[in-house]
Amino acid sequence: MDNQYTTPERPPVSEAQHPPKTTSDSLAHESLHKALDGQPDDWNTIHPTAITPLRFSFSGHGKDYLSLWLTNWILTIVTLGIYSAWAKVRRLQYVHQNTQLGGFAFGFHGEPKKILIGRIIGVALILISNATNIFGAKLAGAFSLIFILAFPWLYRSSIRFYTRNSSYRNVRFRFVGTAKGMYSLYFKSALIIIFTAGLAFPYVVYRLRRYRIEHSRWGNNTFQFTSSAGAFFGIYILNIVVTALVMLGLAAIAFASASPWLKDFNKDLNHVMTQPTQTQVLILIGLYLLFIYTVYMIGRVLTQDMIFKESWNHIAIGKSRFACDLSIVRLYFIRYGCFIASLLTLGIFIPFAHMIITKRRIESITVTPSHDFDVVQATLDD
Repeated sequence: MDNQYTTPERPPVSEAQHPPKTTSDSLAHESLHKALDGQPDDWNTIHPTAITPLRFSFSGHGKDYLSLWLTNWILTIVTLGIYSAWAKVRRLQYVHQNTQLGGFAFGFHGEPKKILIGRIIGVALILISNATNIFGAKLAGAFSLIFILAFPWLYRSSIRFYTRNSSYRNVRFRFVGTAKGMYSLYFKSALIIIFTAGLAFPYVVYRLRRYRIEHSRWGNNTFQFTSSAGAFFGIYILNIVVTALVMLGLAAIAFASASPWLKDFNKDLNHVMTQPTQTQVLILIGLYLLFIYTVYMIGRVLTQDMIFKESWNHIAIGKSRFACDLSIVRLYFIRYGCFIASLLTLGIFIPFAHMIITKRRIESITVTPSHDFDVVQATLDD
């Protein structure tokens, strides 16, 4: 095993081969290649200064993704949903292949048939659950209990499938979390949520994220996660406060708009509530509910964006550390603009929105490579 990898002798490095002046981009790329080439730990003597972080890049375009998106939807409808498994694989392959780090693209190698089998099982469970309701509450309760007990295993299987079918530089990622560990985490989380009346939900999200990251591997390299539960509580509290303030603001606007009607309401109820007025009130209520739903959904998604940023700022693999400079406020307006554009175009803008948001998130991540982040160490154990 010790002689499996040998390091070839390299010729002496001359000044012509390595000119003294290099740009920060070329230094970063050269540093990453040195970190990945499996050579001995002598490159720090060549570049003793701090390494410039290297940023992820995304080359996907809305125009290209539009054709893929339309094809997936058409074939999924024509095949009554069967093609959805192939559609998901094609989508993941497109995103992975257009994501690069240091000139190397990621890959996705999932088999659609396995996804289809998983979805058939999921649909069958739903149909059986609905059927048991017809035969009595006891049978429905027993089946629900079985589904609850099976959920940790299904969740772990989903993570394993996605992770083991992703790769970088032809080296696969892995998930080594055990079924026992997942069940232990699942039931402890359920008890925590029950006894805290749901107030500890951010802590449960933190534990699940930490478990997933720390049990992931790139080949033999282990990921570390150094964030805290307090940071996750802060994210959820901030989201609740901001969402509440926005909804109160919308309520104040709605109340101010309806104040003329409310002043005359006690004077002449029949006069105020004429048919045109009733229609206007219903329209205002509908618009207000739509705004509330939009604020809630965007707040929910942006919570995931904040978790995304917090997580990547506290992930490391070996001595290589990741960072994320995603602007949450800017992304909020981008998401809202994409939502409006999708409504105005009857959904045609959705694939463009997906590419815009994906590019913004991926290109916010940087990595400072280390000499232990190499392909030799990442070789998978068969």
